[in-house]
Amino acid sequence: MPRRPEQFEELREKSREKILAAALELFANKGYNATSIESIAKKAGISKGLIYNYFESKEKILLAIFDDAMKVGDDILSHYKGLKDPYEIMRRMTMDTFEFLRKKKQYCQLLTAISLQPHVMGDMGDFIDKAFEKNMKIMTGLYKQIGDKNPYVSALLISAIFDGVSLGYCMLGDNYPLNAMEKRIIEDYCTPPKKKGK
Repeated sequence: MPRRPEQFEELREKSREKILAAALELFANKGYNATSIESIAKKAGISKGLIYNYFESKEKILLAIFDDAMKVGDDILSHYKGLKDPYEIMRRMTMDTFEFLRKKKQYCQLLTAISLQPHVMGDMGDFIDKAFEKNMKIMTGLYKQIGDKNPYVSALLISAIFDGVSLGYCMLGDNYPLNAMEKRIIEDYCTPPKKKGK
């Protein structure tokens, strides 16, 4: 019995997901330069030629990994649209960020490794710059809402804190006090001053 178009699409999507999952694991654990298209195909359990039906190069696979992560981020942000309280938005963003760290540690390892290798960046430089600008715009807006005297610097500070947490967790794994850091950031940065210390 011939497959229906939607079945072909479902198979294509499953193959794409297998390729990206295999590439993410290899990029994060072995490094981008040490990973070949052939090793990605082997890890994904598909032929090397099939990969090229989806991605024209290793760099395009890397871009797709980050693009998918950005879509997840956009989806999470859409959940905050009805919220008015900037502290509540920051609290939820913090909780979602830590949840992402717990579930997508390999992605965070990859982003950290790529950020420290400018020669690997290629098109990724523009991609990461756009993601950073978008995040800064959101955070600066929230700090403006709460009346911060220097909202851009405050947004940079919280961004640096999250970068540090991500790096620490990537390096130390389960030995890193992730839960304690989440609690402290919520207390210090996502709680109105009058409620602190209660």
